[in-house]
Amino acid sequence: MSTTEILDQLPRLTPAEREAVRARLDDIDASSPLTPEEKRLIGERVAAYRQNPGASVAWFVAEADIRKQLGL
Repeated sequence: MSTTEILDQLPRLTPAEREAVRARLDDIDASSPLTPEEKRLIGERVAAYRQNPGASVAWFVAEADIRKQLGL
């Protein structure tokens, strides 16, 4: 089954089936260790936040701004 076929089937799943898919994907993602590049990038971002925490924006604020810009 192709990725497109899988994605096309998702809306047909029951809420319980969709939750099972989410849980399985979370399990797969949790078992994938970070690459050295990902670890380096996270370290850089944490250091930048610690140097200037006021420059950050809470996710719910950023998400609301994005939704507003997209008219969602």
